[in-house]
Amino acid sequence: MNLQQLEYFKIIAETENFTTSAKLLSITQPALSKAISKLEDELKVPLFEKKGRNIKLTRFGKIFLIYANRALTEIDKGINELKEMISEDRGTISISSTPRIGVYFMNFFISNFLNNNPDTKFQFNQQSVDSIVENLKIGKIDIGFYDSEYKIDDNYDIESIPIKKQEYVLIVPKNHIFSNREEISLKELKDEYFIAFCENSKDRLISYSELLGYTPKIAIQPDGANIGSVVEGLVSAGAGISIVPNTPMINTNALSKIKIKENIKERVIYMAYSKNSYMSPIAKKFKDYIIQSNNIEMNY
Repeated sequence: MNLQQLEYFKIIAETENFTTSAKLLSITQPALSKAISKLEDELKVPLFEKKGRNIKLTRFGKIFLIYANRALTEIDKGINELKEMISEDRGTISISSTPRIGVYFMNFFISNFLNNNPDTKFQFNQQSVDSIVENLKIGKIDIGFYDSEYKIDDNYDIESIPIKKQEYVLIVPKNHIFSNREEISLKELKDEYFIAFCENSKDRLISYSELLGYTPKIAIQPDGANIGSVVEGLVSAGAGISIVPNTPMINTNALSKIKIKENIKERVIYMAYSKNSYMSPIAKKFKDYIIQSNNIEMNY
């Protein structure tokens, strides 16, 4: 049984006439009859029976037509999906990021890309760095984003490139004593309580100690996918202050954003993808767009 036989069977079922069907299919009637006979031999049942000068489906044919139509429909869907996958203007891009990248970085770039590529669809989820790298290895996602240096096994051909730097800023509630300051030194924050902005408690205290040069007073250690929004909400409510990446999403109506005087290391965002796995034209277009939109010179 092959796809051509199913297509022949469907047309004959619709026209109930071999001669008409042969003309529609641009083949000879004997060739069409032979193809259907082979299909009936394989199924071991008659699919058609005579009805005057025409033919009609047998009870076996009626049952088989349901599944033949279903199979042909699914094949058409698959063909259309493959066409979309290789299209330069449409298709689905599968990406993943760590939670903080998703909140503070990806939303803008997905939105801007869709403005110029409205027929594109995104499959977007948030995961740990380990899960992102694992899904790149098995080809489950096209591109991954994270904000920490990650040692990838050389046996896997995964390219990880820095694409953006973000400076850190201090955020305080509007009624805070520092709220009108444009710049501040980290030394002035020793008596302040902090809302920690990190993804796990172990890294949180270490990173803040290294950043500030002293162990700060940590008031709250939020965690989870929406950590950025949680931190800003707690700061605006007066629960503490925080040092966060400088992004356009910071709500300056509820918070004051203050530049840090010391020259501290920026947050670096990385993009990773498999060098050898197939990447659809639209996914490659998005990858190139990210690189061009964040064209920075990384010096280490």
